[in-house]
Amino acid sequence: MSKITLGQLDKVIQLSNKGVITRKLLQLFIENPKAVLPPETREQLVVEPSIVESTSFVEAISDTEAVELLVKQVKNKSLNSELLVTSGNPYRSLVIQDGGKVVEEAKAKVAAWRQYANDRGYTGRVAWKVKEGFTLKTHASLAGPCHDNLQYLQNWQLRNDEPTQNSLVFWIPRLVENSTSKNIKQMEAHRAELQKRYNFPERHCTEFGSIALLFALILAHFKRTGERVPLKDYYAASDTLHANGSRLYAGYFDESGLYCGDWWDDDRDGSVGFFLLGVETLGH
Repeated sequence: MSKITLGQLDKVIQLSNKGVITRKLLQLFIENPKAVLPPETREQLVVEPSIVESTSFVEAISDTEAVELLVKQVKNKSLNSELLVTSGNPYRSLVIQDGGKVVEEAKAKVAAWRQYANDRGYTGRVAWKVKEGFTLKTHASLAGPCHDNLQYLQNWQLRNDEPTQNSLVFWIPRLVENSTSKNIKQMEAHRAELQKRYNFPERHCTEFGSIALLFALILAHFKRTGERVPLKDYYAASDTLHANGSRLYAGYFDESGLYCGDWWDDDRDGSVGFFLLGVETLGH
């Protein structure tokens, strides 16, 4: 995705109807800055100004940064507790005076995910800082290559389709081993078994993730590394449902872009698996 200068953005505004930046107008201009766009192009759905920053919703962070963020979150929730700063500690932290060892708990969370990554032969980032507001229909096709720019699903009626929230997400960009060829109940049981095996926190590994979150993570990983996941043109199940009850998945990320499709919970599709996710909601 090309970067947009202020001068180019001014031109987009001039071309648009009454200074309104629209999704389709912005996409067309990025693809062909010299284009003279017809008036009907300017009569598209209005989107929020943050559309021009849609590639900055997800940031991969180090294990140390993840520990610090977890500790900071506890600090924000414990305004009446005094924090002791231990000099020389790379995590700059922090034992709450009530006796709870915040750093050790945070380090244990991160260590569990690092162990899972090591077992999968993955050495990259496992923690991702996610900002609120990313949606499938509005932001995904501007954050990275998507099949047909996701135009085919703009009229889909969806459930569990919430925008991303401010959160720290633990995610390994590898489908869970032996997670394909299972129906959704079997996937949930397999997920629960892994939660116990790796001693993940109770709130982790309880969801597949909304389709918006999956697209945000996958495209952020692609932007950072150039790797297209799920590997081998597989798909990752989400918690988002079509109005007809079918479940959305993300995958088949080839040269035509990341694809969104759906399948039925009772099916045992050999190409559909799931990612493990650990989501920690962050305060403002």
